[in-house]
Amino acid sequence: MALRQTPSLKGEDPFRRIIEACFRREVDSATPFPNETEDLIENLGSVLNEQPASIASVLAALRESSKKPLASDHSQRGICRPAGTLSVLITASCSAQGSCVVPSEEVDRAFGMPIGKLRKRAGIESLAYATKRENELTLGAKTAEEVLRDASYGAQELDWIIATSETHHDYPALSAQLHSRLLARENCGALDVGGGCLGLLNALAVAQSLIASGVARTIAVVTADVHSRTLTPDCVAGEFGGLFGDGASAFLLRREEDARGGFGYRLGEFLFGSAGQYAAAIRVAGKKGGGLDVKFEGEALSRAAITRMEMVISAVEMRSGIPRASVGGFATHQPNPRLLTLLAKQCGVSPDAFPPICRTSGNLGSSMCGAALHTALQNAARAEARQRKPIFLTSLGPGLLFGGSWLTPA
Repeated sequence: MALRQTPSLKGEDPFRRIIEACFRREVDSATPFPNETEDLIENLGSVLNEQPASIASVLAALRESSKKPLASDHSQRGICRPAGTLSVLITASCSAQGSCVVPSEEVDRAFGMPIGKLRKRAGIESLAYATKRENELTLGAKTAEEVLRDASYGAQELDWIIATSETHHDYPALSAQLHSRLLARENCGALDVGGGCLGLLNALAVAQSLIASGVARTIAVVTADVHSRTLTPDCVAGEFGGLFGDGASAFLLRREEDARGGFGYRLGEFLFGSAGQYAAAIRVAGKKGGGLDVKFEGEALSRAAITRMEMVISAVEMRSGIPRASVGGFATHQPNPRLLTLLAKQCGVSPDAFPPICRTSGNLGSSMCGAALHTALQNAARAEARQRKPIFLTSLGPGLLFGGSWLTPA
């Protein structure tokens, strides 16, 4: 009997109760449960596993583990916990899209696709494209400056600038260019992280760790993506290139004890993993002499993306102890509106809980999750403090990399 854990909370999981009851029958009731800090039941039978373990294999692992000394501090695999105990807040956010809004029918025409294909098949009404004067730096700097202004902080107060982009490949790197544009002080660190559409979660996890460890107090996390200059009709097929728009997002992170009051959301733990069996579903590489070599298995990738994001949401639900029904917003990767609706249905929550960014902007890459998170935070800011609800954060990257976290009102 294979385990596929339900989205119920840890204490209510029926499989866990069966495993614990079977194990207790084999050992004295006073015997400590082996490696509870590692949680073998959740590791082996996690919803994040494509082929969860059977009852017999989990019991065998518990028997073996019970013969060993209890671990003193063994974090669960795949879980990224801050190095210290300091709480980290997102105190301000901003998002921006390319200034040129193009109806999806014009994109259909440019890529030589049947008129109406993007709207009917993917649900995309328009795409946000950067103008000639806009690029990753200008869009990223715009959002970063707005975040600092909203939070009443100066760039001289930043300890780190962490940037991510799936389209910026120039040198100096994006973080270095943002450092120069914002006029940050010389001992403010600048770091770029990758991950494609998962880049925002990677950047937030790094920022959280830097702050929680005491290395930094204030960090700006910035995403910026301009697909319209790379995924052009002469380089890629419309079924792939026509899905993407241009945008940026920025977030200001502070230690909770240093926050200056006002609005804020507390970052929870991060979980990450990789479903390598889907690694070949999407590949983008440069061709010798120019152009792009793209492999895009759209249908297979779509099915895998929806299934994987629901699994991550279930894992975040279990890890946080927050039922998905009580979540105010789901800031997720948004491949297209049609898949976003399917994800909401599969998760059993209202589609209204997912900010519909991609309908009018297209897939914004690493900035997609950022735009959705900014909208969710804006919606929360408009509510009274006691009515603010948690936010779940979930995204994917080529590989198939995945990650998730949660935020709670401070």
